[in-house]
Amino acid sequence: MRVRDHIALSTAAAALLYPFVGKRAALAWGASILIDVDHYLWFVANERRLDPVAALQFFNAAHPPPASNVRWLHSPVALAGAAVAAAKRRALLPAALGMAAHVAVDIYHDSRMKRAQAAALVRDGYRCQECGAKDETVTAHTRSQPVLLPSYKVGNFVALCGPCHAAAHQLDTRRHPRRLTRVAGSRA
Repeated sequence: MRVRDHIALSTAAAALLYPFVGKRAALAWGASILIDVDHYLWFVANERRLDPVAALQFFNAAHPPPASNVRWLHSPVALAGAAVAAAKRRALLPAALGMAAHVAVDIYHDSRMKRAQAAALVRDGYRCQECGAKDETVTAHTRSQPVLLPSYKVGNFVALCGPCHAAAHQLDTRRHPRRLTRVAGSRA
């Protein structure tokens, strides 16, 4: 899920929690967003660059690294550590709950995305909708998403082969006015 979506959901949750838990809602809010610092730390360690913009572009590329490599703070071990810390020091409970909520949202989002992507691949006959290739590199590309919060509509995805998928992401990253012919077109 995109950072801005996590911020929006975390802010809404903190606003709903505030009447019940007061200022502790801010701790849950912060933990639910800052848990993603593990992505940036992975980028810095592996790419040897301190560039947040480059990190965002890197993780939005056609083939980002597997989630298990970049989600250290999302792991059961990290969540268990947060739970143990919260059990020893009650003031840390909102942070542990914020981290757990973030991971739960990620799991839900990943599940919905995989179902929509699989349906798009079936709809497109596992054939690249740009060049017509039908090989093992064909994957579902997210053609469009709302500005805020994801949509899991199958029409937002299109089957692309590896080279066309990389080209689509390169065009998105550069915000180039030219788009791949079929990728930009709307589909019901």
